[in-house]
Amino acid sequence: RQATMETTIDWSYRLLDPAEQCLLRHLGVFPSSFDVRTVEASAPPMQDGDPVTVFGQLVDKSLVVRQPGSGRYHLLETIRVFARDRLRESGELSSAFERHRHYVRDRVGAVSRLDRWLSARLGAELRTDLDDVRQAFQLSVEHGDVSDAVEIAVGASFLWRNALGCAEGDQWVRRLLELDLSPHDQLWVQILRADVGQGRGDHLQMFGAAAAAEELIDRTDDPAGACLAAHYGALAHLTEPGHAKGRLATARGLARTAHDTRLTTLIDAFAAVADLADGQHERVRSVLARLDRTASPDGYDRYILHWAGWMLGVAERDAVAAGRWMRSQQDLLDRTGIGETWLSSFSTAMCVVVEGSDVRPLLARTLALADREGYQADADCVLVLAYAEMCADRFEAAAELLGTAVHGRFNATAHYVLYRAVLDRALRQHLDDQVITEAMTRGHACTAGDALAAYGVA
Repeated sequence: RQATMETTIDWSYRLLDPAEQCLLRHLGVFPSSFDVRTVEASAPPMQDGDPVTVFGQLVDKSLVVRQPGSGRYHLLETIRVFARDRLRESGELSSAFERHRHYVRDRVGAVSRLDRWLSARLGAELRTDLDDVRQAFQLSVEHGDVSDAVEIAVGASFLWRNALGCAEGDQWVRRLLELDLSPHDQLWVQILRADVGQGRGDHLQMFGAAAAAEELIDRTDDPAGACLAAHYGALAHLTEPGHAKGRLATARGLARTAHDTRLTTLIDAFAAVADLADGQHERVRSVLARLDRTASPDGYDRYILHWAGWMLGVAERDAVAAGRWMRSQQDLLDRTGIGETWLSSFSTAMCVVVEGSDVRPLLARTLALADREGYQADADCVLVLAYAEMCADRFEAAAELLGTAVHGRFNATAHYVLYRAVLDRALRQHLDDQVITEAMTRGHACTAGDALAAYGVA
């Protein structure tokens, strides 16, 4: 059967004119689906016809499959393998893959590293062609094009942080750290390493990477990179308000040097979280109102602003405020193409708790989304149950669940901050330290999975 298919494809190929044969061969570089823009940009110079017209002819002849309603196309696997074999036979394989790699690199590098790091929209656009991005990164590493590999990795950073999960990002960073990097590329790889550590709740990785990045600041001329390095150094102390504010002030000074208001908004939003940990709710409210007028429409600065506002609503058990900020967050994710993530589902679950509704179905959904993104989020979801007990004024039960949760491992640094700045702080207003210690010790004896099962979370 396989031989018959190959014979049929070869027969169809021989019926094509030279331009059609050439383009079909070169479509073999795509690892999965593609659009017309990518085909045009990756196609070789053609004497007979332009790539878009020739591509349409291949679609009409059913050698390329149109994916309904998406504007995207793909080759059947047998045709893709055939096309690559013809590329190899023609001696065009290396040049075809190199042309495609350059296209991805140029597309990613069309904006600054900071723009890529901050923008949800750009991250979502890359997700559509993620297999192309992966292939281009792999080839850049294999060919020793180190800066190209770093450029591509920075382009994927928003996705690791908010959509795909950080496991793949961690693998990319490890590959990059094995290469001979310039100081400027070293700085950005350490920023990526800190970012992945933050997203995975790996404090040691975040702290170590932040320190390594800060050591590189004087060896580079990159105020934006310097600001991000300092900002991660500050995040290491976010639940220690006095220390955090001093570090954030340093980062803010570097943000002003970079002349980018998105960075100052980002730093100020994190400073608002430090104020929240310090119990300065009115100050936080005032800062958030100001930042809401100045934050970028689709950037990470607005994402952190929404998170800080949601944290304030959760701390005050204000269902209206927490829900408003969370709806704004999900609107940002939807509008930019990121969509729902396990973190946004988790945050919505906290809002449901404040409203007094049954949170268990949403927690089950959160666990499913986390699993899809490569996270084991049992401990994070137990944090929601602890908050529910706290809202019901069952404080010892809340303390036991907190003991269970922290005995596991949160999958986002944000949840350590939520635990320290909101839940633990509120609990100590109602129970003395000895009672909390005893209750948390009891909680340590229970696994997060068992706690979720006991509360009926499937």
